[in-house]
Amino acid sequence: MSRADVALSSQPAILPRMRARARGFGAPLQLAVLVVAGLLVWRLADVLLLAFGAILVAVLLNALSEPLTIRLRWPRPLALALAVAGLTVAIGGAVWLFGQQIAVQVATLGELVPKAWSALQAPLSTSPLGAYVLDDLQRLRHADGLVVQTASRLIQGSASTAAATVIVLFSGLYLAFHPATYLRGALHLIPPPRRARAGQVLAACGEALNRWLLGQLASMFLVGGSVGLGLWWAGVPSPLALGVLAGLAQFVPVVGPWAATLPGLIVAAAQGPQTLAWAAAIYLGASQFEANVVTPLLLRQMVELPMGLTLFAVLAMGVLLGPLGVLFATPLAVVAYVVVRHLYVEDVLGDRLLHPQASGGVA
Repeated sequence: MSRADVALSSQPAILPRMRARARGFGAPLQLAVLVVAGLLVWRLADVLLLAFGAILVAVLLNALSEPLTIRLRWPRPLALALAVAGLTVAIGGAVWLFGQQIAVQVATLGELVPKAWSALQAPLSTSPLGAYVLDDLQRLRHADGLVVQTASRLIQGSASTAAATVIVLFSGLYLAFHPATYLRGALHLIPPPRRARAGQVLAACGEALNRWLLGQLASMFLVGGSVGLGLWWAGVPSPLALGVLAGLAQFVPVVGPWAATLPGLIVAAAQGPQTLAWAAAIYLGASQFEANVVTPLLLRQMVELPMGLTLFAVLAMGVLLGPLGVLFATPLAVVAYVVVRHLYVEDVLGDRLLHPQASGGVA
């Protein structure tokens, strides 16, 4: 028998062994790929969060242009261009009307808060707990190089924040005008049998973000306006700046409103106990108005997450990813909720849940 005949006769036995070896290497290779991908995600977490911010910008522009495309049947590029132009004019008009006043009041607020805090130190020092807190704050204040390091971090943070904002805005514009290109690219990373289902889940995530973002913007506007007007009526200094701060803080639930309340209460306390009482009532009334009126009426069609889950999402993202994680914790929780609902609850467990439009809240 020739060597060729021997090779041909042994080929059927060799091929199964080669396939078995390939299958044996397959699992470790997949594990290695997952580990490398996880490390890349961890190292590029800030970049991925900025990309998610660009997605939110695209979702906002799509939400603003959608009425023009559906009701007036305008071409989508024209509707998007008008949405961008309208949003630019609205922001520019607000800056032109209130920008100088806000800048002056923010500068004034930066001077008032330290002065008011200095005035509050005397009554705080009369109690043991207050004296203990003041001692800790004094040690932190006089730590070597702390002031210089903090100022340097603030300057560097402002510059990086401005650059990141520009990148997010322009990336959001690209995503809004050419969503199909990026969507096809993302779906090509998924095995063909699962692409249709993945497309449905991505569409559901986009719709949930759309509803959440519109409701959140309405909540920020109403809370900021009510706080600003209320503090102006109560005679608290810099009410416009405090109202803007309260409105922006609504983007980060639970933690943001509490953080925005402290400067207003400190400034109001320096004006007297009556002003402090009115300011506390205004902040409390605004929070109750947002929770009992704004949320039921404006956010009824939103994917509403339980407050406990939202709070733990904010804390977890803050610990893992820092300030950017806190900023995007709620929309990321919305996306995670939709993905788990579709891919695990419906596909794995087989439970068919109502959509938010039908249930009026959590599906």
